[in-house]
Amino acid sequence: MTITAPKSGTPARTSSSTQWTIVLSGLWVGKVDGEFAGMIEARGGGGFVATTRLAKTLGTFPTIEAAQASFTNA
Repeated sequence: MTITAPKSGTPARTSSSTQWTIVLSGLWVGKVDGEFAGMIEARGGGGFVATTRLAKTLGTFPTIEAAQASFTNA
């Protein structure tokens, strides 16, 4: 298996099934098999807040990558 970085303009993938798309500046929406999985919001003071599809806050993370990775354990 080979892991490659996504090309610019393609949705980022943090796991084998979560696909991330920027919908607004500072707002990412994740989907799994086409279904809403959750969202990540950039905070003005720094950090990224991850929230699941059931409105459970997973936490505030220092980077977008860390916030996206939090969904693999959700």
